[in-house]
Amino acid sequence: MIKYFIGDIAKVLNVSTSTIRYWEREGLVESKRSKGRFRFFTEEDLSVLKKIKILKDKGYKSEAIKELLKIEKDTVSDDVKKREKIGDKIKRLRQRNKVSVKELSEKTGLSIPFLNQVELGKANLSIGNLKKIANALNVNTLYFFPDEGEPRELIRAGERKSIFMDIKGVRMELLAEGDTAMEPHLFYIEPGSGSEEFYCHKGEEFIYVISGKLKVFIEANVEYELSPGDSLYFESTRPHKWYNPTNNMTVVIWINTPPTF
Repeated sequence: MIKYFIGDIAKVLNVSTSTIRYWEREGLVESKRSKGRFRFFTEEDLSVLKKIKILKDKGYKSEAIKELLKIEKDTVSDDVKKREKIGDKIKRLRQRNKVSVKELSEKTGLSIPFLNQVELGKANLSIGNLKKIANALNVNTLYFFPDEGEPRELIRAGERKSIFMDIKGVRMELLAEGDTAMEPHLFYIEPGSGSEEFYCHKGEEFIYVISGKLKVFIEANVEYELSPGDSLYFESTRPHKWYNPTNNMTVVIWINTPPTF
């Protein structure tokens, strides 16, 4: 474990040591103590302190910062539980299909250690990797998410179901439910976030940008930047990846056929 003493933190954040002590007294962060009773911080503490510094620079009061940090902590905890549930479903389906981890590794191209971590809920799964696992086990990606009741024909704006995506800054909502021929989703993509890597699967897909911009790469030599009102249609078998290149939220309608999620 890396230890950062208060002087180290002060240099990194460009603040005084008394400022850090004040943040401690305010209950924003808590230091650890070495055997010699010296105050130190961990890598995780440093990450929190950087967020505190940014929020303080923006004029946030300590109570507001505490609330924001609590919300983030609760969100991370909830994501961990969802990741564990997905990992457990993958493991149970793999075992039911009598597929070993080694065989799953060969089918997906993912390493055995990584797949072991996935099944334990300790590894982040990109869209591409989850699709590889779903394809290898002959299900669509939505199989690994909770099934909540009977599918609805009409879905009101405030009643859409959100699907957990193990990608920081990306949220997906279902625009249709049930055993459909098309699979429409609403994607909310934060600045700089995206699929991270190329992936491909059977079928075709359609993208329509509502707000913001979306950069889409198809194979190694095709690159598009989509603005509001732009649309894109392509075969899903072509390797593709995407991300939000702006400083604002991007919102897109994304349709796959046949259903791949």
